[in-house]
Amino acid sequence: MASLLDDSQKAVFTAALDTLFDTFKQDVVIYKEAKVQLINVNKPKLFGYSEEVDLSNINYIPITGIYPAMVSFAKKQTIDNSAESNNSIEQGEVMIKVKSDAKDFIESNGKTLNISIGDVMFRITSSESFRRFLSSSYYVYHLERDV
Repeated sequence: MASLLDDSQKAVFTAALDTLFDTFKQDVVIYKEAKVQLINVNKPKLFGYSEEVDLSNINYIPITGIYPAMVSFAKKQTIDNSAESNNSIEQGEVMIKVKSDAKDFIESNGKTLNISIGDVMFRITSSESFRRFLSSSYYVYHLERDV
């Protein structure tokens, strides 16, 4: 199929899109479920059968990753009224655009719990949406503030 753009024009557009991403990216921290490691697997008692759990035998290894993302906040943020505290909480909707390395980290290594943007925690509310522009590939996720 014939293309409207020749190879040099495609390279210019691809470089411009990559520059746009690099200009407006910010680091986000992706939190996964911690890996549980038993220190002594030869403990004689089974947990959960009238026994107390020996917390010193369990080690939680945090799994996090820091990746660049373009962050877009929705123009209208919905408000969730909290009856317990009689306050309004912004239930912000956010869209992040990431490259394949961040997408691979989100989709593998267990469940993704939260994504931190600045000092605010968000949770993923969608699956990834593949966005391709010429030879650049990005993945979009929709997030919601985790309150």
